[in-house]
Amino acid sequence: MIAMMFNDTCNVIGVEEFSIFDSELEKLIKSGEYVLGNKSLTKEPLSAVTRNEDREWSDIVTWAIRALIQGEMNGLMRNPQLCNNDTILESNSTRLNYDQSVYCVGNYGEIFNRRFGENKRSSMNTINKGSPMIYSTPLGNIFGTKNDFQVMEEVIDGGVLKLVKSRKGDVLRCGVVVSFDDVNITSVDYCHVLAAALFNGDFEAVEFLTFRENDDVAYESLSHGIIDALAGTVVNFEGDVDRGFSYSTPYYYRDKESSVE
Repeated sequence: MIAMMFNDTCNVIGVEEFSIFDSELEKLIKSGEYVLGNKSLTKEPLSAVTRNEDREWSDIVTWAIRALIQGEMNGLMRNPQLCNNDTILESNSTRLNYDQSVYCVGNYGEIFNRRFGENKRSSMNTINKGSPMIYSTPLGNIFGTKNDFQVMEEVIDGGVLKLVKSRKGDVLRCGVVVSFDDVNITSVDYCHVLAAALFNGDFEAVEFLTFRENDDVAYESLSHGIIDALAGTVVNFEGDVDRGFSYSTPYYYRDKESSVE
């Protein structure tokens, strides 16, 4: 879509703000050749999604996110000297060391600033230190046409944690949603965060699979165990209640569209 501005196909476009960051378009906006609007059309909570029949695994995915937020609240920061990098996966979720997510990848603020730059956090993505905020999570297309694919009814024997531990090479298989030909880098970071928690600091123990936004192949891959978690998807009522998935705590509130002209 950004290319359509450059070739004069469009005079105004609506794009996701993260797709502008560190791009040629951002340089042109800073130079004054293009103007970035100051209104966002929507805000979407991005999260990681898992199959909902394994509560333990869904809790691990959520607590890895909470560790980043808790790390920023308590002043814990990325520290390579404290990053174990052991590649040892505990079989019991209560023994996982979530501090390794912060020490090896960084706290929430560090990850955000590294990917989007300093002073670019909106109030939606700052740590709540007492100021009230109740955000209405969009319900999605609950009255529209439902997709045809069936969620696999077979429960993974022993749970996803056991499956990851038994997999050759000891790696997490993490799906990442691609939007407008750009990968949401915060989702890539989150996969590293989850791997660090699982493998006691080895944040590189992850294989990535990318999927287009709104493509059911991503959810099919999750339901059939091809991937262990899917990062960068919008929290969705239908997916949670009707299609057999579980959504983590949102880790990023995305401005869906801002105008550029």
